[in-house]
Amino acid sequence: MPSSAYASSSRKFAIDRAALGDMGDKHSARLLVDRIFTAVLEGVRTRRLAHGDKLPSLRVVAESAQVSRDTVARAYEKLVAHGHVYTRPGAGFFIRVDNQVANAQTPAVPAPLLTNWRQRLLDPRTLLHRGLGSGDLPPDWLNVPQLAATLRAVSRSNINWAAGYGDAQGYLPLRQQLQRKLADIGIDVTPRQVLTTLGATDAINLIVMSYLRQPGMTVLVDDPGSFLLMDRLLASGMHIIGVTRDADGPDITALQNACEQHGPAFYFCQSLLHSPGYTGLSPQRAFQILRLAERFNFTIVEDDTYGDLAPVHRPPHATRLASLDQLQHVLYVGSFSKTLGAGMRVGFIAGNPQQIEWLLLYKLVSRASNGSLAERMIYRLLSEGGYRRHCEQLRARLDQARPRLMAALEALGIVLQHRPDAGLYLWGRLPGDLNAMEVAERMLANGYLTAPGPVFSSGEAARSHMRFNVASSDDDALRALSSVLERSASG
Repeated sequence: MPSSAYASSSRKFAIDRAALGDMGDKHSARLLVDRIFTAVLEGVRTRRLAHGDKLPSLRVVAESAQVSRDTVARAYEKLVAHGHVYTRPGAGFFIRVDNQVANAQTPAVPAPLLTNWRQRLLDPRTLLHRGLGSGDLPPDWLNVPQLAATLRAVSRSNINWAAGYGDAQGYLPLRQQLQRKLADIGIDVTPRQVLTTLGATDAINLIVMSYLRQPGMTVLVDDPGSFLLMDRLLASGMHIIGVTRDADGPDITALQNACEQHGPAFYFCQSLLHSPGYTGLSPQRAFQILRLAERFNFTIVEDDTYGDLAPVHRPPHATRLASLDQLQHVLYVGSFSKTLGAGMRVGFIAGNPQQIEWLLLYKLVSRASNGSLAERMIYRLLSEGGYRRHCEQLRARLDQARPRLMAALEALGIVLQHRPDAGLYLWGRLPGDLNAMEVAERMLANGYLTAPGPVFSSGEAARSHMRFNVASSDDDALRALSSVLERSASG
């Protein structure tokens, strides 16, 4: 039997070069992705694959079909997006078939690709009502007058800095302020251990570019988790393993199994106010994760993008990995874009001196300068106390809005997986386990943008989930959702 064969009961299924047909002179990645996609559907049609059958691994298909792992991963993700395949964290990809699809001679009309949904959620030009699905705070929550006053103050100061590239590591007074900010949450650094970036996404890109240079390296991610992160890792050809979470943080058994079976190089995670589920991290679970990082020698990238929305009366540093580890096995990522607005592209990475020097080398070759104006604005907001007051106001408004949205969603039959006492999002299961993508499509037809679970996870559990924005889920959107849920439940 060839290495690409997969046996399930009496069935045998392989994706090899022959299964992809005559490629001629066209070997584009897109064409190969489509051929693999079609080969799997043909396996379902001819009953060589049945519901629950496991597909061959990325490595096996890449070797037997003579393509890259990235190409196979993209084909499998496309199958997930169309509803033909689902994943089990750490176990692989599995066939999903209903009777209509199995008996059809041609595939049913597929749901829109997840990439389209991701673009909709990110594109500020959309004319859709974004409230329920938005990933950001509404504009009227962002204290625009304060930002405008800060911009005027920076503009009136000596602007000789505008004639040069600036400090490649970032504006030093800002890094000194960040040193104090990190000290407040129990992370001890010097300004030399802080590197500024153009937001959290840029920080992640820089880490991937600097450390994950070889396609096929194994990385772990939260599942569900950031689709921006997933897309970035897939684009780099990484072998991605999802780690599920519960109320106390990542599932330690799943994490340990992934470490033992795959030997990951990095684990990308969120400890505080994890998106989309908005779970946290207990101290006990945090220590277990750090012990695994030491035992299996992998680096943790802790994305604390939402950390400034966490309450200050509770000691949040107790559940941050970087606070417990003091940057021995952790790279810490922070950002101001979620609290000050998506256009305020300032983020930072904190790490040990050797890591920061390595990242700085790649930063120097990837861009000519920093966001000098924005960095000076952030410095002024931090140093004069304006940012602290702004975050206090945001937390207070979110605390007022959250109970109302919880009650409204539960009145619609939506089951909240967790009831967070902080943060921007809620994560809920639709009544009757309705298909979130179908509900999202119906909401879209009514002009409302939502955030369906499959955008954040290809796992079966996310199929009936949605993420809801606490700050911008207004009554009109909720009434539209109520109507769509009723129609969806009745078929």
